[in-house]
Amino acid sequence: MQIQRNDLIGGACAALALGLVAWLSLDSWAITRCEEFLASATIDPTATYTPEEDACIRRYGTRPTGEN
Repeated sequence: MQIQRNDLIGGACAALALGLVAWLSLDSWAITRCEEFLASATIDPTATYTPEEDACIRRYGTRPTGEN
């Protein structure tokens, strides 16, 4: 069996599709964690937060107003 050009193109498309799904899943997970943090935490400007929490506070700044 020989690998032809169409096989390589199909494999590349499948790999790109899997990568896109993984990236979107991670991004969605990060957004959900951020919303959960904002909903449960009291934001104190003098407090020290993890880098992820700090980025979340800078991005959204306040508690979420409702469901997505």
